[in-house]
Amino acid sequence: MSLLRIFLSSAIFSFRAQFGWLYPPMWLTMKLIMSLSQISFFVFVAQFLSTVSSPEVDLITYIAIGNAMSVLSWNTIFSVVNITSHDKWDGTLPLVLATPAHRLPLFIGRAMIHVFDGMLSVLIGFAYSAFLFGVDFGNTDVLALLIVVALTAFAMAGFGLLIGGLSFYYRDPLIFANIFTFALLIFCGVNFPIQELPHPLHMISYIFPLTYGVDAGRRIIAGAALIYVISLLSQMLIVGFISITLGYIFFRSFEHLARKTGRIEAI
Repeated sequence: MSLLRIFLSSAIFSFRAQFGWLYPPMWLTMKLIMSLSQISFFVFVAQFLSTVSSPEVDLITYIAIGNAMSVLSWNTIFSVVNITSHDKWDGTLPLVLATPAHRLPLFIGRAMIHVFDGMLSVLIGFAYSAFLFGVDFGNTDVLALLIVVALTAFAMAGFGLLIGGLSFYYRDPLIFANIFTFALLIFCGVNFPIQELPHPLHMISYIFPLTYGVDAGRRIIAGAALIYVISLLSQMLIVGFISITLGYIFFRSFEHLARKTGRIEAI
């Protein structure tokens, strides 16, 4: 119960501390506009390409679904890494390192509230895809799709913890948040199949959990049953748990270095 209490309190208070300045109407406006902006931009590009070529696949559906899934990266990477940034610049990092609480639930719990926030972003993106861009969800197993979205958000939060743990060693962690948030648009099959990448870059795609989540989401929306994407989800969760483990190792290594050198924010 003690570990669970640490996990829950870490999740709730880190979210309140990070977004205490954000009023609910402002937060909802950001959720609605960010999803719409990203999906619309790439869908309009797809519409242009559809008029000048004869694609074998429905580009608009492909891109709308990919971007609807990828919007959770703003929550699970940018927001999670932003926790590290706030710790450094707001002076709360010494308090985090001084607490006697067990480090594992403390470390993981701070990212988990963003799983639910990321799921909401994806659902908003799906609503735009259906009502504005004509994506057909008629063959979709809704429960299976929710499971895919939830597991993708969880795995991506784990990847965010990895980047956040690594970012402890640098003065401005948000640089890494920006790099990886936009790198996902290239490597994860959001707007084009990963097979179109050069072979070395193609292999890099599989280190990102979003690659598996986007593929699984497209298959479920096309009418596949959950059983047919189990292998994708399993690989995604393995990558997610590896990310959490490595992120935790980075966090503890940074903590040890900070205690040894007596320097925290300066590291």
